[in-house]
Amino acid sequence: MHELGICDALLKMVDQIARDEQLEGIQQITVEVGTLSGVVPKYLEDCWEAVVDGTAYLDTKFVVEVLEGKARCLDCGTEFSCGVDDRLLCPHCGGDKLAPISGRDLTLKEIIA
Repeated sequence: MHELGICDALLKMVDQIARDEQLEGIQQITVEVGTLSGVVPKYLEDCWEAVVDGTAYLDTKFVVEVLEGKARCLDCGTEFSCGVDDRLLCPHCGGDKLAPISGRDLTLKEIIA
């Protein structure tokens, strides 16, 4: 479960930003997770609870926004929405030669103090 390592890194990043920007009382942290990133949003939420246990961020709201992935068929050029659980075949021609366009990122979007 690499989500635990991701949450640990996010916590360190948020803590460093809070110190650098002299932010106190972080109320909410928002992250964006693409459906093709390989990160499971529910696991990320569960792991966040584990990494903030016993820290000043225990009561900080953790929001995960899921961004839809998009791919382009290399055979016919069709662009379409997709997720990691999809069959990942072009809906137009059935081709399986695809290039991801978006949805592979995990981004720390916002820190609200």
